[in-house]
Amino acid sequence: MPQILDKKLLYKIARSIGKGEKYTREQISRRASRLGIASEASQILWAKELGIGTARFQRALEPHIQQQVRDHLPTVFARQSEVSKRQRIHGRPSRRRVPSLRQEVILTAAIDYLLEDDELRSRCSDLLKAKAKFDRVFREATTVLDDRLRKLAGISDTRMVPSDLVVKVLHPNNPILRVSIDTSEQEGLFAVCRGLFQAFRNPTHHQLSDKFTRKDALRFCAFVDALLTVLEHAQRTP
Repeated sequence: MPQILDKKLLYKIARSIGKGEKYTREQISRRASRLGIASEASQILWAKELGIGTARFQRALEPHIQQQVRDHLPTVFARQSEVSKRQRIHGRPSRRRVPSLRQEVILTAAIDYLLEDDELRSRCSDLLKAKAKFDRVFREATTVLDDRLRKLAGISDTRMVPSDLVVKVLHPNNPILRVSIDTSEQEGLFAVCRGLFQAFRNPTHHQLSDKFTRKDALRFCAFVDALLTVLEHAQRTP
């Protein structure tokens, strides 16, 4: 299947590095071969290195290529580390353009890498990029988890509080969603989800707090993302 690069993104990369589109295409292809990924994924990763926004272009890719981008995002972080080290050693960067990531681009790459769930990522990304008020991330992430439990279990009663919902859906004695035939594993996930709602969802839904940092919020979202992945693979009992 032929690989098709996005022309607008190709132009932006070429303009950013001060080279022609033919040269840029060749470099994208070489990077793709070196990483063992599709050229479309290589194009997105290079654009991220250069601080070029890629969200719209990335969404247009096939799911397996989007996964390649997520899997290789650490190479973007490594590239930034290399550039920063070079600048520390040699002092101020030379007049020749050296690709460098702005802080928000690094954050976007981290979000894309850590959050695979589309709903969670779309609802929390803008909050994670805010300058403050990160308790909102905890409220939104736990709401996504609450909503997912209801949908997967087929529960339409929105009046049920989350802790009771977890008991109804995941309790090891008679779960609607079975994540494991091992009772201890089922009990473990049940306890984790119930504790998460009690320790984080309830406080952040009933009062405002400025104690959370962006790092706290990002770590929490990544944990919720992992729980959502486990729940998506659960079996619904009759």
